[in-house]
Amino acid sequence: MAQNQSIFAPFTFLGILLIILGIILVALPILSRMFERLDKIHPLLIWGTRVDGFFIGTSPILIIALLLIYLILLALRS
Repeated sequence: MAQNQSIFAPFTFLGILLIILGIILVALPILSRMFERLDKIHPLLIWGTRVDGFFIGTSPILIIALLLIYLILLALRS
């Protein structure tokens, strides 16, 4: 039984990490309303533009983190 748990341990960690990132992404618009202007936020935390009154953006740190996770999982598979 312990052998099965060790097989799924990386997926459990990845699942927990994705849940945390999802909570952060859901909370980001709520937190953005607390700031007067999104231009004051450091560009590594959020980067985007306004289109027709909507702010469309992403987080470069999030993209880098997900890329690293992907590369680590790819390396573990090989």
